[in-house]
Amino acid sequence: MPDSSTPLPPVPTLLIRPHPSRTEGPTGYLFRLAEANFMSLRDLEEIGIAFNLEALRQQQLLPHLQLYPELHEQIRYVSKLQQEQPGIWNRQHARFCPYCLGADPRWRLGWEVFHFDVCHKHGVWLVDKCTSCGELQTWRRESLLRCNCGADLRQEIPEEAPSACLLLGEVLDQALLRQPIRYQHGYPFDGLPIKQLQDLIRYLGVYMDAASCFKSLKLARGGEMEVSWAISSLAAEILVCWPEKYHQALDVLQDKDGASKKSLKAVFKEAYQNLYQGSLRSKAYAPVRGAFQYWVAHFWKGPLAKRNRRMTEMVLENASWIVGKFAADRLGISMARLRYLIKSGQLEGQETISEKGRRFLMVRKDQLARVEEELAGEITLSKAMEVLGLGKVRMRRILKLLFPSARRVNDQQALPWCISSTEVYQLAELGEELPRVYYVEDDEISLADVLHYWQWNADEIVSLVEEVKAGAFALSRTLIGKAGISRWIFKRKDLIQWRAAMQTDRVNWITIPELAEVLGVKQQVAYWLTQNEYIRSHKLGTSKHHGSRVRKVDVDRFLRQHIFGTEIADRIGHSPRKAMLMLKAESIYPLRGTSIEACRQLVYTRTDTLDRFIAKHSVGDLTKWHESVKRRANAWERIIYENGTPIPDPSHFRLEPR
Repeated sequence: MPDSSTPLPPVPTLLIRPHPSRTEGPTGYLFRLAEANFMSLRDLEEIGIAFNLEALRQQQLLPHLQLYPELHEQIRYVSKLQQEQPGIWNRQHARFCPYCLGADPRWRLGWEVFHFDVCHKHGVWLVDKCTSCGELQTWRRESLLRCNCGADLRQEIPEEAPSACLLLGEVLDQALLRQPIRYQHGYPFDGLPIKQLQDLIRYLGVYMDAASCFKSLKLARGGEMEVSWAISSLAAEILVCWPEKYHQALDVLQDKDGASKKSLKAVFKEAYQNLYQGSLRSKAYAPVRGAFQYWVAHFWKGPLAKRNRRMTEMVLENASWIVGKFAADRLGISMARLRYLIKSGQLEGQETISEKGRRFLMVRKDQLARVEEELAGEITLSKAMEVLGLGKVRMRRILKLLFPSARRVNDQQALPWCISSTEVYQLAELGEELPRVYYVEDDEISLADVLHYWQWNADEIVSLVEEVKAGAFALSRTLIGKAGISRWIFKRKDLIQWRAAMQTDRVNWITIPELAEVLGVKQQVAYWLTQNEYIRSHKLGTSKHHGSRVRKVDVDRFLRQHIFGTEIADRIGHSPRKAMLMLKAESIYPLRGTSIEACRQLVYTRTDTLDRFIAKHSVGDLTKWHESVKRRANAWERIIYENGTPIPDPSHFRLEPR
């Protein structure tokens, strides 16, 4: 007989006391318990029966602890989840698998949490709506297994679910039951509890959808299958193919309205903020941030500021897209040239415009090495000015005279200049072996001072440079602190005498029609050559009736550096058209002008490649070529004689083929 001091076990209030199972949900069990006792959930709540260990023990609804310790532990765990994480439970709507209910009429634990949308055991979507009456199932219905209209929920026919969603459903089920997740390798949900898994699903399903209008992860109707399945489907597809699908979703978001947005925050909005300041900022989501930073480093087309502390130094240094200004500086070209490379398809780039009208140009960094090789041997006008130590105005005036091979990009007038780097650096290196001084003596003057104080014209500067290149005019020293040719130092007296001795009389100047006669071409060809600055012409007055003249030295320079297609044809023994086709096959093309009108005669720049071609195809009989050279010499003699000056020695014409 028990002692009177021993407390008696509490008397259960309920008559029928079925035990819960480990896989049963808390609300589903209480519904089943209430229905067995002809009560409702509200009735159970009023008499103090809840899904927690103490209440269930008091009502003798649990087997003895020693008989089933796993069940007691599961009840304690689920009860704790209800108290500490109420946001994971779908309290408003009830969803189910008809096949599972038919096999065992108990409400599964997973069915009661958000984004558990599939039955991975049967491979179908869960159901939350009665097909007979169209009513959404809630916890306020009268029967656990029937709709309020009387339809048996076990007779519903669910739809087949995608395999990716089945995998995600299994992961959620294993996380709820605290079982090891089978699918761990390469996925970002390794070790995540149910709450963080739901946050990850909402983040991917809401913010990775380019058509989504949601701005918050708190969804108003998130418990309905109509809303939830779209979110979980996209999240499952991304998670199964991680991180490739995640990167593809970021690509789509970047291209959406990308023309008016630049920064990561402006493009991705809450998707970017939540990774670093919102619900996904904890260490558990480090794999997601790592995948995002990898995408930024390899595929982000917008600017990345060094002050962005969220991006690691590795991401900033290894970014595949860099600002156009940095790319132009690395290639040594202007921004206009860079835009042309992008427009012509030689370089991949993207230019966006901000809401305030500012332009941002980004280019692929991994393509710069290839473009550098293609641009090798050419520098911009700005770089040539820097190397030679010349100002912009002076450089523009002497550019075509000093470097006849200089050309516009794609031979278009508005595009930047391309100048042979070899010619520029060879000129800048002249005088490298001479003594270097910090100042000039009283009897000396630097070329920098000549350009600044003596007001020489372009022809005088070019003539002086050519004299120095040919060794006919000696430099004395070079000036420290100046660059290129501006550092050259001359004897003041010698330089004055040289300029005074320059030939400026009429014999050294000819008209454009006389130029055509000397070259043996039509006047239209002569005018085309002067208009496109292959031969420099000088206006003799300000009136429109005043004609232009050409210096003899400019004509000599042109003939040394260029050759007519008719001369090449005479040298190789073919017609001019045949010669043109043969040269085209060797990638040798004639001169092109800056205007729409083309030259009526083919003219080629003398290069080593062209000389080798002529030498290879040259024939023994050069009679025609010698006659052309002789006609040119005779033209010079006649013009000089008519000008009333002594006939100079025409030995400057070379009769030997190059």
